[in-house]
Amino acid sequence: MKAPVCKNISFSLLISSVLLSSAAVQAAEIKLGQGILPPYGIKESDSGIEVDIVRAALAKKGHTAVIRFVPFGRVGKDFEDGKVDAANTLTPGSGIQAEYSDSHISYQNVATTLKEKALNVSSVGDLANYKVVAFAQASVFLGDEFAAMANANKNYREVADQATQNKLLMTGRTQAVVGDIRIFQYYNKEIAGQVDLKEVEYHEIFQPTAYNVAFKDPKIRDDFNAGLKEIKASGEYDKIIAKYISN
Repeated sequence: MKAPVCKNISFSLLISSVLLSSAAVQAAEIKLGQGILPPYGIKESDSGIEVDIVRAALAKKGHTAVIRFVPFGRVGKDFEDGKVDAANTLTPGSGIQAEYSDSHISYQNVATTLKEKALNVSSVGDLANYKVVAFAQASVFLGDEFAAMANANKNYREVADQATQNKLLMTGRTQAVVGDIRIFQYYNKEIAGQVDLKEVEYHEIFQPTAYNVAFKDPKIRDDFNAGLKEIKASGEYDKIIAKYISN
């Protein structure tokens, strides 16, 4: 009676070993091309909102991500050239052939003003009445209406450094800052102690843009989508974002 039990135990151990081995084979190291844009992608700390979201979602299925930080303009080319297995941040409308994930993040451009000024900004056209600072090439990326406003507004300028944009607003040297809301919030944390931070208003006069992760392998894409749902349901997703923008 004892011998068959030993055989059954040995067989069970063999099956367990095979299953573990299979799981180990399925787990993958993903090379992710990531555009440099704090707080979404921060090269210096190998982190960022998007980086942390992708890592957390992939980890749910046993995968790991190694990040290749590049200027935003190179993300798509590196992916097409096969230098990476996945890439942030792209959309199916980019024209790049890929296995696109569910949307993992949305960028929301806004006009930010000081609350104490009570400025009326309910449309892009309203910005023509104020001193406006925007990110580099905003007049190219934010549509024809914004481009027309920028061209006609002698008090419009573009400043590449986001921290400088925030300081200009807080010190009253500009009346509105145009850019992504999370980027503004992130740099407000960065400049705390350098200038007096005042309460602001966010005017959502632009439509949000939903972004996706581009993958080479549809199986990894599916694993990412499943992991993304898990971290959203558990609250981990919101905690990742809050870590970068909340005081």
